[in-house]
Amino acid sequence: MGNPARLVTAEEFFDYPDSKDHELVRGMPRVCEPPGGVHGRLAGRIAARLVEHVERLGLGTVLVEAGYLLQRAPDTVRGPDVSFISVARLPPDQIPEQFIPGAPDLAVEILSPGSRWSEVEEKVADYLGGGARLVWLVDSRERRVMVRYPDRPPRIVAADGELDGEDVVPGFKLALAELFGRS
Repeated sequence: MGNPARLVTAEEFFDYPDSKDHELVRGMPRVCEPPGGVHGRLAGRIAARLVEHVERLGLGTVLVEAGYLLQRAPDTVRGPDVSFISVARLPPDQIPEQFIPGAPDLAVEILSPGSRWSEVEEKVADYLGGGARLVWLVDSRERRVMVRYPDRPPRIVAADGELDGEDVVPGFKLALAELFGRS
């Protein structure tokens, strides 16, 4: 990924051949753990349900592992597992080929067995600092979701509860029993 002493810009990072296995954190490429099977199943379920709801109501765009340019000088590019951008912020026909400027309205991160809490918290801070209005941290081991906000304390949705898009994805609901399925 280049000389580690030199900070990398988002534009340079986009053209790196192995940038899909990395995120750019304050100018430094950082390797991302490859997702496993459960991770992929959960991302697919969340994305499918969000796409159906968002497209039916014309609310915006749902993306999977798209890069968001969250900070400049030094640049930070993060790629949430699933994300949503409202049509008011960025119409679907204006999604750029390269990284999307700013944070998504909703960022979804699915925790992996090797996830370090300090790195998860750093990602959440980057999303919320970049303008995200809602972050879902999906924990398949505990069968729960931590919901994070920029302006109020987090809340936990337990296994018998349901995710709610609140005012970010109006009308969206997903029961965690449906998301996680049978053990």
